[in-house]
Amino acid sequence: MAEFLAQLVNGLAIGAVYAVVALGFVLVFGVAKVVNFAQGSQVMLGAYLVWVASGWGLPLPLAFLVAVAGSVLLAVLIELICVEWLGESAEIAPLLSTLAIAFIIDQTVRLVWSANPQRFPNPFAGANLRIGPLYVGLTDIIIIATAVVFVALLTVLLKATWVGRSVRAAAQDPVAAQQMGVRTGPAKVTVFALSGVLGALGGVLVGMYFQQIDPTMGLPFGLKGFAAAMVGGVVSMAGAVLGGLLIGVAESLAGGYIGSEYRDLVAFVMLLLVLVLRPQGLLGSRALTGLGGSRGAGAIPTTSPLADASGFPVTVMGTRRIPVWWVALGTVLLGVLATTVAGSYWSGVLAQGAIFATAALGLMVLTGMTGYVSVGHGALMGIGAYWTARVVTALDLPFELVLLSVVLVSLVAGVLFAYPVLGLSGHTIALATLALGQIGYLLFLNLIEVTRGPMGIGGIAPPRFALLGGATDFSVAWMTGVCFVVLLLGLGLVAAVTRGQVSVNLRAIREDRLAAEAFGVHVRPYLTIAFALSSVLAGLAGMMFAYQQSYVSPDSFLILVSFLLLTMILAGGIVSPAGAVVGAFVLVALPELLREQTELREILYGVVLILIIRFMPSGITSLGRRRASSGDQGPDGKAAAAEPAATEPVPGGARQ
Repeated sequence: MAEFLAQLVNGLAIGAVYAVVALGFVLVFGVAKVVNFAQGSQVMLGAYLVWVASGWGLPLPLAFLVAVAGSVLLAVLIELICVEWLGESAEIAPLLSTLAIAFIIDQTVRLVWSANPQRFPNPFAGANLRIGPLYVGLTDIIIIATAVVFVALLTVLLKATWVGRSVRAAAQDPVAAQQMGVRTGPAKVTVFALSGVLGALGGVLVGMYFQQIDPTMGLPFGLKGFAAAMVGGVVSMAGAVLGGLLIGVAESLAGGYIGSEYRDLVAFVMLLLVLVLRPQGLLGSRALTGLGGSRGAGAIPTTSPLADASGFPVTVMGTRRIPVWWVALGTVLLGVLATTVAGSYWSGVLAQGAIFATAALGLMVLTGMTGYVSVGHGALMGIGAYWTARVVTALDLPFELVLLSVVLVSLVAGVLFAYPVLGLSGHTIALATLALGQIGYLLFLNLIEVTRGPMGIGGIAPPRFALLGGATDFSVAWMTGVCFVVLLLGLGLVAAVTRGQVSVNLRAIREDRLAAEAFGVHVRPYLTIAFALSSVLAGLAGMMFAYQQSYVSPDSFLILVSFLLLTMILAGGIVSPAGAVVGAFVLVALPELLREQTELREILYGVVLILIIRFMPSGITSLGRRRASSGDQGPDGKAAAAEPAATEPVPGGARQ
């Protein structure tokens, strides 16, 4: 019993940390409708600011105030960039821009204070309280008490002050709030500033709990806080606290009684179960599931995440039509150059570009054609890679059989991946796929009998073609050529999908699932097809990744890979096969072009991504094409009709 109580207290302590991080997500999403993926980096930076201020000789409370000032300044800057500056961007744009800012923050901390872990000052380290037969760490008690006090103060601020009432009014109905004289702009700045305070507090609590900090801690705690917010209800403060405590206690009990390797798995399994069984969260509401989705009152009714705040499909209407056969021709020419002219180094880089272009094509089929934003596609790519590694090292199968087996396995994985997502809508789709991606990564890490865990699987021989008499080659050019051939196969598959009634129905679902169902489209079967095809392309990319690297490990399929794939299709053009290919090659080559600026590479990468989101909402492939907007006016003073993209059938023709 004493052991159980000790695990319970430990779980409540770390759960209090998750609750604080989750509150930052809830506040920002409630008012700005932005999923702030930089929240974890704000926690990390807050911890470092406290550490620095403590080094100046300041006591912990004063060091915390210094961290609050820095974190609030950063949070307001995030609001200015990701909300105000981006303007009427697509719904997914703020998500990716906050992710880009997270890259910038993390790399800046590495440059300023090094990548090495730092010892965090904790005056209560090693102190214990004895309660009967139970010894409880004083740090755990302080963390729980501090979190309780701050949650109480935040509750009073939001319920008993004019500022708090303005924030709550803006969260409930921004249009009605404006009509009643509430300035929603300052309300958004306020919630971001409060998220900065919570980031600083979370940083202090994390540092005290683990007694050390490092620049990589932001993403894990951001994801756990995100999971806690969704488990409890992303529009409920009480739900965020409940979700954080539940995840913390479940992790602690799992680590104590099942095994520490399953500790991190608990949070994302809980998140997935809650999303499937109660998508609004334990204490949330279904306020965001009606017409207009998360964009609230006054928006044109649509469920598309590719639309802006007025319902205008900004990432679609400016898309330039580029026939798939042109893309295939360009791919062939680039492949010839990569295998004949480019040196071995750039040949390998272009092979990586072809691999990620294949995976990006798959994500384009899903997100670009159906509007279902996936933040877990790295796991599907990992399934193809691990399957290839196992069958090649154990069975020495020829390439043709490996390819067929990867297609079959990926089809099954895609259907399983789709099953918990099909009934969801809006932001919950992205969150469910994020949970699936993290679960996949953690299974790669912990199923040691199958994946060999952190050691990975090496010794993967290059492709051997039975149709060529068992021919193989160990040269870089040979491998690059095979990567481009697989990319061409992927383009052929996409070309087949983008023709006919299947394409029309998928795009109808993208524009508005509710309207598509009203027109008679059977949504679930078509979505399952899209998930399966997307998974096949991701699996083929994983297959070539395993061949090209001759080694796979869990670190190759972190959640950052899923973010990278999503960034590629947004940067190139989210609804265009050409956009997926161009975006992949550009974002694979960009870090290599910046190699001389090694220390600044990730910062420059994040800046370039934000600029692309801001100035090229339809992607690189639509440069020079004028995009009509809801604010454009014709000569008669009326809004001009947007020019439809040539590749986009009208949703009303979905199914006669």
